[in-house]
Amino acid sequence: MAGKQAIGERLRELRLQRGLTVRELAEKAGVSQSYVYAVEAGTRGSRVDKLIKIARALEVDIAALVEDRP
Repeated sequence: MAGKQAIGERLRELRLQRGLTVRELAEKAGVSQSYVYAVEAGTRGSRVDKLIKIARALEVDIAALVEDRP
């Protein structure tokens, strides 16, 4: 499983690819904007239940956020 920083970078990358703002993603996923900002910045640990919501909002499998990439 990727570390906090890697998850945050991947989350930001996927969000931007979909043309979503932090606010739009947070609303779509049902989480707070501050949570999305903190995860993207790598300053906050990621709760699995919230990552699942975010992955669904991004229309990707949770593995796209948490798996280590080469």
